[in-house]
Amino acid sequence: MAVSPAALAIDLWLAVWAREDAYPKLLVKASNLSEFFAHGFGVLCVVFLVGLLDSRGWRRGMTVLIGAFSGGLAADLMKLLIFRVRPRDFDFVGGILSTFQEWLPIASRHLTHLSSSFPSSHAATAAGLAFVLMLLYPKGKPVFTVLLILACAQRVLASAHFLSDVLFGAGLGWCVSCLVVSCIVPPAWWAKENLTLRSNGLRIGGEIDLTWGIPFPLGFRGSSPGTARL
Repeated sequence: MAVSPAALAIDLWLAVWAREDAYPKLLVKASNLSEFFAHGFGVLCVVFLVGLLDSRGWRRGMTVLIGAFSGGLAADLMKLLIFRVRPRDFDFVGGILSTFQEWLPIASRHLTHLSSSFPSSHAATAAGLAFVLMLLYPKGKPVFTVLLILACAQRVLASAHFLSDVLFGAGLGWCVSCLVVSCIVPPAWWAKENLTLRSNGLRIGGEIDLTWGIPFPLGFRGSSPGTARL
């Protein structure tokens, strides 16, 4: 989210290139094929597979569902606060600030203004999904990272969002997913297999991989720079 304001400087250039089909065809095709990673139907497919294949079944599946959709929902709620025209609907006459056209569109009851370009809920969903999948299956981090980048790139290449929309949405989705999973979802659903539960006091023990800098500020004590102990 912190770098999204800087992206405003190149938003229009990238949007013009997308409108003129100036991007490599291979990149466009790869990003289009990766859109499922940011789409609700794709998330549901991943949830079904996780619930079917993971040893913890529906618990892991629900963790993925909650983590992904919480990020997308947060972005959708932000769309109610500000309306930004999408690149495919912008006339490119004014400057970048002219793309922000209305505050609190929900108050004006313009239904078309509720589908704002800012922030990208697809990017937020993809980031939330990537976060929780990296948490559950750290060996798949490279694959999840590539899918996240391509899914976010698809929103720019399709003229659905400006780059700053995508960056802010992805950052928002990642942070919200992290907070929701760490604060609301029971640790027994997503911690490693060596998790142990004791009924007397509900003591929980286990280690969580934090090598990607995933913040868990809720009293977790790190036993090393790359792990946190419950």
